[in-house]
Amino acid sequence: MMLPSQRTVVLGTVLAAGLVELLPWRPAVLVTVAGLWLVLGAPAWLCRRISTRVASTREAQWLLGLGFAVLAAMVAALAVNTVLPWFGVSRPLTAASLAVAQTLTAAALAVVDRRLTGTSPPVRAPRLMPVRDVAPVAVLGLLALTVAIAGAIRLNNGFTGATSLVALFLVAALLGLLFVQADRYGDGVLACGILCAATALLLLTSLRGWFVTGHDIQREYLLFQLTSAKGHWDVSGDPDAYQACLSITLLPASLAQLTGLPGLAIFKVVLPMLFAAAPVAVYRTTRNLTSKRISLLAATYFLAFPTFFTDMPFLGRQEIAFLLLGCAVLALSDRTAPRRARRIAFTVLFAGIVLSHYSTTYVLIGVLLLGKLASGVIRVVPPLRRRLAERAPKEATDFVAWPMIGVAVLCSALWTGPVTGTWHQLQHTAAATAQGLFHPDQVQRGSSDTAYSIFSSARVSPQQRLLDYAESTRASTGSAPPLALRAAATQVAPPSKLPLTAAGSALDQLGLDVPRINALLRTWCADGLQVLLLLGLAGTLVATATVFRPTHDLFVLAAGGLGVLAAELALPQLSVDYGLLRTFQQGLFGFAPFIAMGSVWALSWLRKRWRMPAATAVALLLFLDLTGALPRLFGGYPAQLQLDNAGQYYDIYYAHPQERAALAWLEQHTAAQRIQSDRYTLSRLQTLLDGRPGDDIYPPLVRPGSFVLLGYPAVRKGEVTVFYQGDLVTYRYPLQFLDATKNKVYSSNGTSVYR
Repeated sequence: MMLPSQRTVVLGTVLAAGLVELLPWRPAVLVTVAGLWLVLGAPAWLCRRISTRVASTREAQWLLGLGFAVLAAMVAALAVNTVLPWFGVSRPLTAASLAVAQTLTAAALAVVDRRLTGTSPPVRAPRLMPVRDVAPVAVLGLLALTVAIAGAIRLNNGFTGATSLVALFLVAALLGLLFVQADRYGDGVLACGILCAATALLLLTSLRGWFVTGHDIQREYLLFQLTSAKGHWDVSGDPDAYQACLSITLLPASLAQLTGLPGLAIFKVVLPMLFAAAPVAVYRTTRNLTSKRISLLAATYFLAFPTFFTDMPFLGRQEIAFLLLGCAVLALSDRTAPRRARRIAFTVLFAGIVLSHYSTTYVLIGVLLLGKLASGVIRVVPPLRRRLAERAPKEATDFVAWPMIGVAVLCSALWTGPVTGTWHQLQHTAAATAQGLFHPDQVQRGSSDTAYSIFSSARVSPQQRLLDYAESTRASTGSAPPLALRAAATQVAPPSKLPLTAAGSALDQLGLDVPRINALLRTWCADGLQVLLLLGLAGTLVATATVFRPTHDLFVLAAGGLGVLAAELALPQLSVDYGLLRTFQQGLFGFAPFIAMGSVWALSWLRKRWRMPAATAVALLLFLDLTGALPRLFGGYPAQLQLDNAGQYYDIYYAHPQERAALAWLEQHTAAQRIQSDRYTLSRLQTLLDGRPGDDIYPPLVRPGSFVLLGYPAVRKGEVTVFYQGDLVTYRYPLQFLDATKNKVYSSNGTSVYR
């Protein structure tokens, strides 16, 4: 009897899942499974088969399949949103229409698969990895995931962060296991281990809070709610740059409709889990060039960079963009696949980045342009050309051709211009940057992130930032501060640190200054990553070892990323608008292989048998320090959101029930259309405000007769945070100013309202 082909079976399951979505009565679990299969599972399987033309390894094919599936889901939802209104459908984003669109998408992918790869083989049992290899990684990975989820939930319930701390050490143990058994484990096992480690790290942060927790995610979630409520994505009414990101509007709306999952679950779980594949792409990219252990080093450095686990879980649009970017770099680095197919894949994925996130697009265009310039220099300087030619003799021309960059620029210009009209953010950045170039006397200060660079100038103090903010406020209002404020000028609040633990106290008794050591370690980690990057790039040009053979294209990609970082250091407005640390995280897709190899070359003074173990130990120690495990173990360091119910991120991003209750009281008892509060309290509550604007409560801005809502940190700690010139500044709020000018009309355990 002839067995059905794999493609036929997949299409049959897609049709069954589509029928489930159309049934009037559907079990919730069945709907979730059917929806995930329609949106991600089946398209990823079909795209994985198509990706055999682009990538030569199973891990790379599955990663590319996932990236193309996410892109296909956004395009399918966009098609539904665009076409159905032509026929008078005012709410096109329904489960039925999206199910039909995803079914047709799967059918189209199956046609492409058949044309490119021919008849698929009959269904066979999947090839399983040896149990002796899978079991330790699976057990430790699942344990790390379980403990990470439990740690976040315990913190949300008011318990300590001890469980979350254990989760970090379990993740480090998992990475250590992968390093020790690298020779024994296959690439698939190592990739699964990295995926578990990345997911646990991200969930430690993303699951914090019972409501929306974080910075950009609060605005992203509001836009998702508006899109879902209208059943239609319409950017014309709100030409905000965020609205142009289909990764936070149409993609989660499609997932919500087809899976039945609540929006919070999509933003707090699904998007971070998709982004967890990015470090696996870094591993696979590096593995195309060198050994397993050096590739594990690259993935570990990507995971350990603080932006990965502190900020990326709050940036849904950039999580999706980085997933697509990781897939694009993977296509660039696979030398065994046909170049034409890889170029097409890279260009298609770049178009997906354009749909997902504007700043990732702009930074990547800058990287490619500067990379082309670096390539031109390398090819005209004989020693450099000869050295790289010895490493990759088949690369006579650049992978990224000028037409590809032209297509990328055109896609970005069309999407942010005629299609969505959201080019104002880029226009503002360009205008402010030009002003800084042509009017140096009027240039603003750059973000304090630049202080982490080994090439930066002296850091601007928080007090100076506050003075700059006060002067800017005075200039905008055109008036002197109120009399009540002059007697209580605002001052920067000193950063609070956790008390020393028992282990920290023991070190303190030995004469060790634990807080100072923590600060020095963090500085050394930041400086060390940059030194290792420079060492890796320089070593590539001079070293004769054959263990690391980066392609010319990956080298110039890293050089272009270094050029973008230099531009942000030189032009303050770029660091304010795009963030130096987020740019470095993006650059790690190209930097990580060179940082990993640089860490090995830095230890070349050791015997050969000890170099890799020493490099592994350094990477794991850096991981434990940057993730906050070591500082939390000893104390004497500012609290971090994933480990404590304290710290700056907890104060400004964690939504409290008392604040929501106070806003509900205001909505019920007042007719005020504009409520004054600090920026971050308004941000935490914006899903309840439905996007209605509010005013800041910096004292010169407080209006007579207005309602002033003091959030949790202002009431409990007397502190308020402002965001100015790309920097967070926390200052002591003069509560006596409100007491002297207004009456308290509402008070609860952590919130007050003045009138």
